Parts: sequence; structure tokens; C-alpha cells
Amino acid sequence: MPRWLAFAGMIFPFAFALFAWVQQPGEPQKEAPPQFVSAFALEIEPGHEQAFIERFQKRAKIIDQAKGFKGMFVLQHVSHRDLLPPVPTHLDGTPLYRMAIVQLQTAQQNVPKPTWDAAYNFISTKPTAPVNLTDVRKVLQASQPALKTLRQAVKLPHMRLTNWDVENPAVAVAVSFPQISQLREFAHLLSAEALWRKQNGDMDGAVDSCIVAFQLTRRMGDEPSLIGFLVQGTIFVITERTLWRVLSDADASPQAYHRLLAELQARDIDRDFTRALQMERAEGVIRWFELLQKVSLRELQTLSSSNPRWNLAFYLRSKRTLLAENELLVLRYFERLIAYARKGPPYDLAALNRMNTEIERRVRGTSLLPSGWGGLEVVWQPYEVAAILTPVFTTQAFDKAAQYHALQRLMQVAVALRLYRLEHGRCPDDLQALVPKYLPKVPIDPFDGKPLRYHRLAKGFKVWSIGPNLKDDGGMEVRNWWQRGDIVWQSK
Repeated sequence: MPRWLAFAGMIFPFAFALFAWVQQPGEPQKEAPPQFVSAFALEIEPGHEQAFIERFQKRAKIIDQAKGFKGMFVLQHVSHRDLLPPVPTHLDGTPLYRMAIVQLQTAQQNVPKPTWDAAYNFISTKPTAPVNLTDVRKVLQASQPALKTLRQAVKLPHMRLTNWDVENPAVAVAVSFPQISQLREFAHLLSAEALWRKQNGDMDGAVDSCIVAFQLTRRMGDEPSLIGFLVQGTIFVITERTLWRVLSDADASPQAYHRLLAELQARDIDRDFTRALQMERAEGVIRWFELLQKVSLRELQTLSSSNPRWNLAFYLRSKRTLLAENELLVLRYFERLIAYARKGPPYDLAALNRMNTEIERRVRGTSLLPSGWGGLEVVWQPYEVAAILTPVFTTQAFDKAAQYHALQRLMQVAVALRLYRLEHGRCPDDLQALVPKYLPKVPIDPFDGKPLRYHRLAKGFKVWSIGPNLKDDGGMEVRNWWQRGDIVWQSK
């Protein structure tokens, strides 16, 4: 072995230790003005930071400034429940939702599974077996107590079903969101009820079943989470498809259409999406505090990567400084996401992609040794923790929000067209004829910002959005429209 290499091997540990000691931060600068406050889901307007701190001092004690991170205040653990406003008892539908869920579980226990599955077969556009209407009736009869209670629950504006007290951030979704599968089950039952009522000539009752499902979707927005927002979307799409089948070849009364149109206009998708991102940000902040309080630096590195590697950032930075810097990166990232969501569609997908690319570049770090050199991987990756705790929101999340907007606006136009046709005996030449009596304005396409496309047919009408591929295919409907083709609502 060359002498210089042996000498380097002897001196390197001492140099490394000295360098690490020098990098340790000194005492926090107490006189530094507050520049950023974390752990709360709501934005802090510039110039209002101090008022924000004073307002929440009774709920969270401000501890010392993070060492080596001037101006960064760290608040003690704040749960999701603290981020949600108190719910007046007389406006809280939670007890009714829980009762409805228990009643639904009882019905499922009392009805054999093959019989229960008949309801799914009934609402499917491609039944896997001949539909047994006797079994469908049994399922709907057994579910009536639960559906009756659900109808009472959706009349109240608030819902608090999510278990925010789960301490483990990696816990299964079924533990922290126990209501998801049951709420989706209610959507399927309401779809079956709507189609059953149509089959029996009760068109207004069929529309009412869809309205209840839309109300359930809207109430879910009271308890924001990204998972909840996506489940909202699932229920919304299920109900939209059911409504299309209900109205594909028959009309309800004007009164039913007015109730349906009012419900479709009541949901604020931009608000739901923004609040979901805000809560997702708060969830990430809570995870930071759990790591800050409970995980050692060595355990943190093991958590970050299961591969044999040596990240120098974990040795040349204090744990508190490292986490504070990662936290700030995460929070700034969410601030930008929330700003995009708040503006509403059409979303700047190119800007979102650029932002995600930049985040991925920063968390990737730099390799300091050739790959596989001596079996040891040495990297400089100061934002490695951000890489594992920050979900990189690609354009898919915003595509989903745009799709929900498109479906909502297409249904509004379709219902307004039916009201116009009931009054005038024919469909209008253009959508502007619906304004202002049926619609306040012609809805825009959430994918390109232009008015929704419309074509009057010999029998009925067709209205469409250009969809995620941003190409107008003339209202050509394809099965997997969420990937390609237009999003179309066509009726006789």
C-alpha cells in the first residue's frame, strides 16, 4: 500500500471529526424575528406572522428556535383535530353517519354475500351474470334503515369520521379512515336504488337517490384529506355514471331537475382540493415532529434508505438543523401546490411538472464516489428525509381535480338543457341560451379554459370537454376517457 494512502487513511477520521464538530450549530439567536411558523394548515399572510403566533400561543407552546436555523420556529405537536374547527352539536351529522354505518354492517351480515353481490351486478354496465331482481330487492329492503339514516345525516353540514389520533404515520388507511369503504358502499346502494326506481317508473325518486349520493360527496369535503378527496371523486364518478343511465332515455320533473341542479352547483371542488392539500401538508409536518422527538440520527438514516450507503449530510449537520431544513423544503413545496389548487382550472401543468422536476433534483443529492466503488456508496443528500416523507404530486392529482370539474360542469349543462327542452320543446342552438335563467354563465372547459363544446342532435344533445389529452375529438366518447379522448355527456 502506498505511504500516502496509508497516511490518508489515518488522518481522514480526525479531519472528519473536526469538520463535523465545526459544523455543529451554536446557540440559537433569540433576537431573530419570526419568519415562518409550521404545523398549521392555514397560510400565514406576510406581515401577520406575529399575530398568528400570539393567536395560537394558548394551544401550542413555542419551544426554542431550531439550532442553526435562524427564524424557524418549531411548535409542539398539533393534531389534525386541532386544525379542524369545532362542530356545533346540532349541525354535526357524525352520530347519524355512525349509526348508518352500523345499520349497513348489520344488513350485510343478514344478507348472504351472493345475494348482496346481485346489487353490484345490477348497477354494472357489464354484468358478470344474469341480474336477479329478486335478490336486488332483498338487498335494497335490508338497506333501507341505513339509507334512511344516511338521508338524515347528509342534511347536516358537518362530518367527523376520520381517526386523526393514530400516532403511527405509516398506519394502514383502513385504521385512520375507517369510513371510506362504507361510504363507497352507500354510493353503490344509492346507485342500485336509483336504477331500481327508474325501472319501476319513479324518475323523480331515481334523481333523488342521485342527489343524496352527491350530497354525501359534498359532506365528505368537511373533513379534508387527500385520500378523502380522491374517494370523493370515486363516489362522484359512480353517481355521475348512474345519473347518466337514469336520464339516458327518460325525463324527470322540472322540480327534480331544479333540486339536482342546485346540488351540483353547491359543491366547491376548488375548496375541497385546496383544503385536502392543506391537510396533507399538516400531516407531513406532524411526521417531522415525530421524527424530531423520537428518532435518532442513525435510525433516521436507516429509515431513509435500506441500502448500504453513507450520507455525509447526516454526519455534518445536527439532527435538528437537518430536519428543520427538510421541513422548510416540504412546506414551501406544499405552499406552491396549494397556490395552484386555489387558482382552479385550467391548471398550469407545465409549471407543475417543472416544480416536481426541481424537487426531485434537490432530494436526489449527489454521489461523491463512483457507483459501487469498494462496495460503499457515499452521497451528499441533505434532503433525503424530504424524499421519503414528501409525496411528489405529479400532474395526475391535478388531472383528477380537472376531471371532477369537467363532470360537474357537464352535468350542470345537461340538466339545464333538459329544463330548457321541457319548457321550449327542443334543445337550444347554443349554450348561451341557457344564461341566465338556467345557468349563471356558460361553464368553461377545465382543461383549456374555453366554453364547453355542445352539439344539438336530431334527438337529444351532446356536450363535452376535450379531456386530459387536451385535444378536441369532436365529442368522440371512448371508454377510458380519463386517459384519452373527450369527456362526453350525450342524451336522447
